[in-house]
Amino acid sequence: MNAYFATEREGCPVAAAGQARRDAEFQMFQRYAKPLAEVDDFELEACAIALAAGESQAWAETGILGYSVLADLPRLRELQVETRRLDVRRLSAIESTLNRLNDLATPDILADMDAYLVKVFTPRVAGAELPSPSSLKRRLRERIQRIDAKLAPNQKKIKDRKKAKDAPFGTCRGTFYGQDDGDAGLNVSGDAATIGLMERYTEQIAREHKLSRDDALKAILTGEVKATPKVVLYMFTSKTPGSSYYIPNFGWTDADGTAAVEAMLEDNPPHVIDLDAAEGAETQAYVPSAAMRALVQARDGTCLWPGCSVKAENCQLDHRVPYDEGGKTTPSNLFCLCAHHHNIKTDRRVYYVPDPVTGDIVWLHADGTFQVTEAGGFLTDYLQPENPRWRTTLEQRRQQRRDRAEFYHRCHSAVEQYEQDRDYETCMATIHDLEEKFGRRFEYPPEKEPELTPQLLAALEEYRRDMAHETSREFYLIRDYPPDHDFQDPEVPSYA
Repeated sequence: MNAYFATEREGCPVAAAGQARRDAEFQMFQRYAKPLAEVDDFELEACAIALAAGESQAWAETGILGYSVLADLPRLRELQVETRRLDVRRLSAIESTLNRLNDLATPDILADMDAYLVKVFTPRVAGAELPSPSSLKRRLRERIQRIDAKLAPNQKKIKDRKKAKDAPFGTCRGTFYGQDDGDAGLNVSGDAATIGLMERYTEQIAREHKLSRDDALKAILTGEVKATPKVVLYMFTSKTPGSSYYIPNFGWTDADGTAAVEAMLEDNPPHVIDLDAAEGAETQAYVPSAAMRALVQARDGTCLWPGCSVKAENCQLDHRVPYDEGGKTTPSNLFCLCAHHHNIKTDRRVYYVPDPVTGDIVWLHADGTFQVTEAGGFLTDYLQPENPRWRTTLEQRRQQRRDRAEFYHRCHSAVEQYEQDRDYETCMATIHDLEEKFGRRFEYPPEKEPELTPQLLAALEEYRRDMAHETSREFYLIRDYPPDHDFQDPEVPSYA
């Protein structure tokens, strides 16, 4: 009997329906499997497919990207044209796993992967099970590990690391540590919304009681401060229900955090500012409105001076065209500059011009030289759809995914190495180099454990002895008898 997969069983109506579904996906996405397939605007293309198919845009993007991997795997592409065995989920599993190879995906390595995948999708017996997406990921990870072990870190450890970092709203982890010199500390971690609320609450207490931030935190935790100040937590979200929230300085909420924030907002109705309206807003006053300020800070991210990393929330808003020279108070004329660089610009020692097409900031110096910076806020790409950086091609999107995959897996491998050798400095240097190379931030760096110095070990041993002594003392205290205790033999009850 000829070999075939269970999905190809003749006379089975379910198998026929499944094949019809794969055939339909093939008709929708096959053109992206061809080498040098061009897509000028990836998002719009995916949107058009989603609307026509009645599916989500995420599904359409997955289909385009999944089929695009076949452009690098000619033998598997030929097999797919002939059999239509692979659906979007399986192609997506292949694409997402191979992405981590990135620059290591040489023609020879791709040819090896191609031959292996053709073998995987060629049945050996009648009624063979079609490999699942999870099985494909596991098999490809194993082959990638042979090429570069740092691209195949332990998946369970990655999940545990993310779970600990992205704990649900309201979940925090605290670690106390002590030192023999009497100094001690507390590390607290949790989800973005909870830590954001804690930070704002601490700031408010510090302001009301004229305390430093550390002293305010001590007062809160020791119960010295009982007041409940009104805390303002700034968040950004889209108008789509269920969208994630962005909390400045803390990042995006996950699904659980988003649901918890929305539950919190039901009891505390928020003050909503429409940033769509703020983008074109204008005031005759010198001081911009709160909506304008929020929009500009979310757009710029940091001080726009080349190389300056002062957060936008700590910057001043500069009128690029001075207000007293007719410059309008409107977001298109307002830019974030720290106090120092704002003064340099105000002194006319330098001038800057925003590029209306790319959004880049061109700095013009008195000596005739210039520098170019770009806004780094999370809203940058969403403000001007005509911005070329907003319109991405298929190849650009694929390269972004390759970069992301390689970045995160190499960073997780660095953390795993730290968990083995406890070389914190080397681990963080590796992560920093990867962040610089890929222009990304790794959200799951390890926490540095206190160095086990002889002094710390001695302090821990002393603490252990003290605790043992306290336990023993409590034991004997419990067995202390009152002065009038009768020490005669206790009466033994009879069970006869």
